[in-house]
Order: sequence, then structure tokens, then C-alpha cells
Amino acid sequence: MREIREILVTGAASVSPLGRDLETAAARLAAGDSAIAEIPVSEGGERKGAAFAARIGAFTTEPEMPRAKARRLDRASQFAVVAVTRCLAEAGWTMAGNEEETGILLGTGSAGASPLVDFERQMSVESPDSASPFLFPYTVANAPASIAAIELRIKGPNVTITQKDPAGLNALFYGRLLVADARAKAIVVGAVDEWNLTYQLAYERLGVLRTPTKPGYVLSEGCSVILLEDGASARARGAHPWARLAGAASAGFQVSPQQRRARPEDVATTIRAALADAGLEPSRVGLVHSSANGVPWVDAAEDAALADVFGPALRVERVKLRVGENPCSGALQLALAARALREEPGLGAALVNVLGAGGNQIAVVLAAP
Repeated sequence: MREIREILVTGAASVSPLGRDLETAAARLAAGDSAIAEIPVSEGGERKGAAFAARIGAFTTEPEMPRAKARRLDRASQFAVVAVTRCLAEAGWTMAGNEEETGILLGTGSAGASPLVDFERQMSVESPDSASPFLFPYTVANAPASIAAIELRIKGPNVTITQKDPAGLNALFYGRLLVADARAKAIVVGAVDEWNLTYQLAYERLGVLRTPTKPGYVLSEGCSVILLEDGASARARGAHPWARLAGAASAGFQVSPQQRRARPEDVATTIRAALADAGLEPSRVGLVHSSANGVPWVDAAEDAALADVFGPALRVERVKLRVGENPCSGALQLALAARALREEPGLGAALVNVLGAGGNQIAVVLAAP
């Protein structure tokens, strides 16, 4: 019979529109702050009315990386280097001697967007000779994970998952399998995204984003990660785990890739599957990070599913209503859930649920270690 390995979360970090670190983001969320703001008309585009986004604004990589060195990196890679560096430090993970035993898996929906837009503009508007060879390496979605691995000497599994909203939780889903198969002792998992005006305008034309007169979601950016470790290895080195990865489930619903639709019974089935994988009753869950992002019919379906599974007396955090939507937002929820289990003894377990365009759903259960 195959051995079931314990997998622990031993660290977490975040660069988000609510702050450069996880503690700041948690404090601002507790205070009721929102990072969603109107995009100034001066930023250009063919916008007919007000539009919104959750952005980080001015950002520095110091002290994790010297400004002079960071200047050559794209914005998403800067986010990733800072978040991964802080996560490994929070976990007390030593890279020296563990390079081959450390991996990184990041989800993304928009990494590489700005470099790609700039590179294509140089190619088409100016000339192929004008295209910068220094810009090209950052036009691909896997640049942030690769740059973070190079900077931190991560030589184990290196994977990028591009899947829009659930990509960060899919990275965790895959990372769990790699640790369970002893492909690595520790894997950084999460998601990274950057806001880009071209993408913003494209989503506006699809009619899915929030406006002053129409509900919808807003785009976000940032990088949030957690460190997954083999339990036996983590305990042997004296780590102080934040949480235990107890269970996960994934499902797909039959809708078109553009649609955001969900039936409460389908959502509830996936959540129950995650709880069954964790071996936990619904009553053990003290916190749910929901996928609510401002799309009324989807949010309502999820609320109905949560009420069906857990009953009305449930603590639900709707983080995306204040930090926007993108894979980086789901990863922030993972980091916040792990932090809550570390900071709140007796919480028991936390569930993170993500619903994506096209009908994909992933539910993850974290439990007290």
C-alpha cells in the first residue's frame, strides 16, 4: 500500500495591492480596506466610462534584491522574487545544500503581458531591428518562476500553470503530488500576475469587468506563495508549521470558456469532495475563503453551496471583492488561510474555494498542523 505523506505549510508571503507583505495585507483586510480604485483616464485607451482595478502602484524590490539588479526584470518577476525570498525566510528554509530538493510552481493569468505588448509594438510599429533582445525573455508566462529560481538557486521542479483564476490552486494541487512522490522536499507554490492596460481593455470589451453601472470583477496583480514541505523532513529540521495540507478536489462544469456560470449543487459536490479527501466533517471548518468576486449569479451560487454544506453559521472571507480577481488573488487567499491557522489556535481547518471562467473549480482544505 502506498505511503501517505504528511504535507505541511511552513511559510507564506505576499506582494499584493494591499501591501508588500502578508501581515500588512491581513491587517488592512481586518480594517475593512479595499485596494480597488478607479483607473485614471490619463492612462489612455479607448475607454468610454469609468473602470476599476486593484494595483500595487510604485514598487521596490529592496531589500530582497538591489534596485540596480531588479531594473532589468519585468514587473511580475520582481513581485515573484520578493515574495519567494520572503516565503523561504519565513519558513526558515536553507537553500544551501537543498537546491535540488527545492521546487517552484506558480500559476498565472497575465505574467509576461507588458513585456509581450512592448515587444510586439517594437516589432510592428517600429521595426524588427528595434525589438529589444533584453525584453524578449520576459514575454513568456514562465519568466517569474524561472527568474525566482535563478536568483534563489532553486534547482528542483519548475512549473508554470496558465489557467486564469484557479491557476494558483492548481499549482498547489500539482505541488502536492510532487511532494507526495518525493520529487522534492519543499516546493514554493502560488501565483503571480501583473496588471496591463491592453489586457484591461480586452476584458472591458468582453463586458465582464465592473463599471459604475454594471456588476463584474476587477483585475488584480501581485504574487502570493506558500511553502509546502514533506512533513517528516520539516519536523526533522525543527520547522514550525503554519498549517497542514489536508485535502483538495478539482472539478469541471460544462460551460463555455467565456462563461462564468455555476450551479450550487455542483459547487457543493466539489467542496464535499475536498472535505472527504481531508477526512474532515464540515463542522471542523472554522473559516472559508470564498471565490466571490462581484459576478452576482456566480457569487449567489457559491453562497448557496456553502450554506448547504456548512449551514448558515459560517465565517466567510470574500477577499476578491477588495483585492480583485486573478490567480494571484486565489494564492493570496491560500496564504491568508495558512496565516489564520497559525495565528488562531482552535480554528480547526480552513477551506479555500476558487471558481474559474470555463467552469473549473478547485477547493483546498488546510488544517491545524
